[in-house]
Order: sequence, then structure tokens, then C-alpha cells
Amino acid sequence: MAEEFVSFTSEGMRIAGMFHVPEATPAPGIILCHGFTGTRVESHRLFVLAAREFCKQGFAVLRFDFRGSGESEGLFEHTTISGEIEDLKAAVSWVHKRKEVLNRGIGVNGLSLGGAVAALTAAEDPRIKAASLWSTPATLSPESFAESLNQVLREPEAPLDKLLNQRYLDLSSGDRIGKEFLVDVFKHDILNAVSKIAPRPLLIVHGTEDPTVSVSHAQKLYEKAGEPKEKLLVEGADHTFARWDWQTKVNEYTASWFKKHLP
Repeated sequence: MAEEFVSFTSEGMRIAGMFHVPEATPAPGIILCHGFTGTRVESHRLFVLAAREFCKQGFAVLRFDFRGSGESEGLFEHTTISGEIEDLKAAVSWVHKRKEVLNRGIGVNGLSLGGAVAALTAAEDPRIKAASLWSTPATLSPESFAESLNQVLREPEAPLDKLLNQRYLDLSSGDRIGKEFLVDVFKHDILNAVSKIAPRPLLIVHGTEDPTVSVSHAQKLYEKAGEPKEKLLVEGADHTFARWDWQTKVNEYTASWFKKHLP
């Protein structure tokens, strides 16, 4: 297996990534989409370990930083879901052209908001042949989003109208998001997107004790999805499966699922 630092362009911005190449090529490809304020490494190196497990199972894997995150160009305060959808489409195009990848077999795997971006993009882009959603919200309604956002604000319990009247918000992570993110987020219907992915397969993975996105979101996604679909609930797990047995189970299960569903 080989690992290569790579970059590609999305709407004029350089997007940084790491490309994992298995021993036997051409191989089916998987693209990893990190979560809100995350990077292509993700918490406790979750995406590094996932990519290496997928690669060991015979997949070519791209994990990349959305614009304004990690080592990609742009500022995080200009991030929007619409922009991240464009980044993922650019990633699919880049992977599609690589000689190491069977372009008839490209899957996406997204964590949290990255899962929402994966679902929204898969609904629009038929080049995506399978989608796996980890800890993904089912809705981005004003009420549910404000509730989740309050967990990462420096000023918790801020009312939504106050958030929308500011040019930007400072998060407890040290990041800053712009008003355009809050305006854009309500344009996207994740449940509607999930309903459009079938007959391509969908996997939904969620921890039963996720404090950030309730496990009830997994059930809503599963009920809305068409066949074939599969759901894995990890007993006791949190939002990023931050225990060795949890992350190992999720990585191995997802790799096996992709092996069944990508050619």
C-alpha cells in the first residue's frame, strides 16, 4: 500500500488530500468527508485508521480537507454546505480520472456534517455508487441546527435570531463561521436527498449515546431511505466512536459493507 499527498481544485481553490493506493489496482474508490470543524485526519485519527483499513481491504481511498479546513485554501468563516458539495463533486471528478481507480465503483463515506454533504451530493451525482453515513443528522431545521450549534458556541443558548443578525460567530473550537453558512444550511433537505439515493446502497452508522446528533436521526434516515439499506447502531458509542473497540468495529464493518456493494 502507498500513501500520497495530493491536491485538486474546487471553484478556484486548492483542496488538499491524502490518497491511499492498495497493492492491486485498478480498484474501487472511496472518498472520506470529514465533519464540521474537522479535517481529513478527524478526531483520534479516525479517518487515518479508516482509510488504511479500507485500503487494506482493496480500496483506493481519498480523504481530503474541505475548503477552509485543514490544509486546503480558503477561510473557515466562508464555509457553506453548498461549497462543500462542490468540493466533494470535485473530489469525485479527481478520483474518477485516476488510473488506480475503477471509475464505475466510487463510494463516499461521511462523518456528521460530512455525512450530510455525502448524502446531498450522492442524490445529485450518479457517479457515486454507494454511500455510508456516520453519525449524520437527518435534518438541518432552524431549531435542530441551533440546538446543535449551541454546543460549540462560545456564547451557549444564543437565540437563532441573534445568530442570524451577526456577520459571523466564534466557536469554542477557535473557528469562526459566517452568516452565509447559517443562511445556506436551511436550503438543504437531507431526508429528501437520502430518499433519492436508491437503488444505490446506503449504510447508516450511529452511536447509541451520541451527544451531538441523537441516535433518533439514524432511524429517521433509515426510514426515509430506499432499498438496499443497512443500519449499524454501536452500543454506548459517542459521536466519533472515540474508543478503540468502537472505531475498530465501525471501520471493519464499513469496509466489509463496501466490499459487498462496490464492484
